[in-house]
Formats: sequence, C-alpha cells, structure tokens
Amino acid sequence: MVGAAAFGPRSPGVAEPSPSGAPTVPAHPAAPLLIVRIAVMAVAAWSLLATTVLVWFLAQGSFVAAVAVLGSPGRLLGPQAVGLWAIGAVGALGLFVAAFVLSQAVGRGLLRLLAPRPLSWPAALPRPDVPARLLAFPSERPDAFTFTLLHPSLHGRWSREEVVLVSEGLIASLTAEEQEAVIAHELGHVRDLDGRYLTFLRTFARLMRWDPILATVAAKLTRREEFRADEAAVALTHRPRALARAIYKATVLPASSTGALAGLLGPGGSAGRRQAYERIRRLVALAESGRFEE
Repeated sequence: MVGAAAFGPRSPGVAEPSPSGAPTVPAHPAAPLLIVRIAVMAVAAWSLLATTVLVWFLAQGSFVAAVAVLGSPGRLLGPQAVGLWAIGAVGALGLFVAAFVLSQAVGRGLLRLLAPRPLSWPAALPRPDVPARLLAFPSERPDAFTFTLLHPSLHGRWSREEVVLVSEGLIASLTAEEQEAVIAHELGHVRDLDGRYLTFLRTFARLMRWDPILATVAAKLTRREEFRADEAAVALTHRPRALARAIYKATVLPASSTGALAGLLGPGGSAGRRQAYERIRRLVALAESGRFEE
C-alpha cells in the first residue's frame, strides 16, 4: 500500500475530507439526483407501456389479432383500453416492487451464504460517508462487486449501507496496488449509487424478459458505469496500469482455465471479454498520456 500523499490533488466530486481529517467518498452520485429521478420516471413510464402492450397481446387470443395493434396503435388510446392500462399499471407496479424486494433479498442472502470476513479498509483510500463494509468471501475465482442494502428507520426513511465484497481468489492473485485499484473502482460505483439504481434496473430488466429495449438500456448503462468507475479509480489512485493489470488477471486469464469469465468489474461471457479488452486499452492510454506517475 502507498501513503495518502501519493494520490496527489483530489479530483472534484471524488473525495472530500471528513471532520476527522480522513477522506470520504460523497454519498450523492456524480450526476444530479434530478437526472436520476427523471430516468426512474422514464423507466416507469416505459414499463407501463410495455406491460400494457403485453396485456393487449394476451387478451387478443391470436397472434394475428395481437400484431394488428402495431398497424393501428390508436386502439390502445381509446376508452375501451382503459381496463388494459389499469391492468398494465398494476402489473408494472408489481414488477417494480418485486425487483426492489428481489435485489435486496439477493444482497442479504449473499451475506448469509458466503459468510464473508471483514477486511481492513486500505489506508490510502477514502471511506464512503455512509455506513460501508469491506468483506472477503471464500472463493478461488477472482471476483469483486458492490451492492447497496436499504434499511427502514423509525421516521419512515431508509438508511443506506454499502457492501463491497472481494473474493479470497482476488486477494491471492493481485498485488497490493492492484487490490487497491479494484477497491477504488468499487468506490466509483458507490459514488454513483450504482449498487442501488443500476442493480435495481438490471433486476427489473430480467423480470421484464419480453422487453428487449429495457434489457438493451440496462446493458448500455452497465457498460457506461464500468467506464465511469474506472475513471473514478484512476482519479483516486493515479495508477491506471494497476487497474488494467487487475482487470486482465481477473477477467481474461481465468477464461482459459474455467471456461467462463468471473464477474469482476463487468459482465461474463464473450461480451465481458470484449469489454475487458476495451477497458484495458482505455486505461493503458491514460497511463501513456503522461498525466499520471506510476
């Protein structure tokens, strides 16, 4: 590990000093919350439309009659379609609730099943200014991910807890600087509230399997947030090559022996391998730009 002084000047919006003098990662996302709320409303509106169209298709009883709505979409706007929209609204709301409950249940279930042990927070990295845990779980596969647990309070509000999980295989395969870079990457996800909103969106998209557009949006946003988290990690550590090496070791090398990519920092399969190569190229380009001393 390196000392905090090695990080140089802090980037705006990445880490600010806490009253105790230790740096912290802001709890708010880098993008304004208004944008996040507008995005949530857009997803809600689209899910209402997609669910109502599904109800229409099921109600027609034949594929030919169902496809007819594509040539005359005004049928969904007439008074006779009020009942369909009501059913679609109930269905979309049910899926929203199910996605939230499922995403939270999976996080809590992982903590019970994996029985992770607590890790010491790297001295050179800031802590989030919300409750957060850094944990290691037993697994030979290099893996790391972040999720958010929401806890109800007495005043009707929800308190937020961030959980960063890393595998024992990751700890064993990476150097101290590479481990630090991975945790800094996860802190980028914490900063942008990915564990809350992006995890929910991916879960919601899986529940709405009949809607390929929502699945595409979730995949595109996931890819974008991985790049943003890489940039946040480099802003914290000033060591893009360390993160590039970590991605290579965790998502490229294991593929030849396990037959499947680990979940670290991105999707699995061939798409995950392509994304890993692209991220490594971007990080190497940052290292060669001369902006960082490694």
